[in-house]
Amino acid sequence: MTYLGFDVLELNYNRIGRIEERVRKKFVLLDSKTGVRQSDEQSAAPAPTRPFSWLARGRAEIAAMRDFLDDRKGKAVPFWLPSLQWDLSLAEDVTASSPTLQISWMRYASQMFGTTGARRHLALWDLGIPSFEYYEVTAASDPGDGLTETLTISPVTARNYQADRTVISFLKLCRLEQDTAEIRYPSGNVAQATIEVRELPKEAPIS
Repeated sequence: MTYLGFDVLELNYNRIGRIEERVRKKFVLLDSKTGVRQSDEQSAAPAPTRPFSWLARGRAEIAAMRDFLDDRKGKAVPFWLPSLQWDLSLAEDVTASSPTLQISWMRYASQMFGTTGARRHLALWDLGIPSFEYYEVTAASDPGDGLTETLTISPVTARNYQADRTVISFLKLCRLEQDTAEIRYPSGNVAQATIEVRELPKEAPIS
């Protein structure tokens, strides 16, 4: 699957232990020793890293894993990775061919719809249907009632979405953190790799 020119890793990866996401962000600390401390951030968006475990069973899945990793050419070739988290929630059901999503208020318009494309790309999926649809948020509005926000998306919705069954995950543009990835073979028909990825928030495209 590709989206906006980049491959999408549609993988329900294993979550072993706690989810650990590390963020490094450059800033300068302004400290006069006698007054109030201030900090000046040098980056508009941090680039977090996160590892996950990829388990492949059988020759076909193992071959797909190896092909995907080979196609990345180490850290060179970016790809999309859904967070697989319930990042946004629908406030009401959505019908097919709708150009907007009504979501529960969470300061999306003021804090996430920024100058980068980092949180403008969404993966929608139904809890009972293991398939994703991808959309770009082109506008966001907050009426100020603290209840809902409206997202304008492209393209229009591919089908109906029920609010209580639809997961909205951020679709993140990432690259591999290392040029090499170790694949282990616990048995002859099973392969496992721990992959560390770094998000590229300032490189996510904006239409």
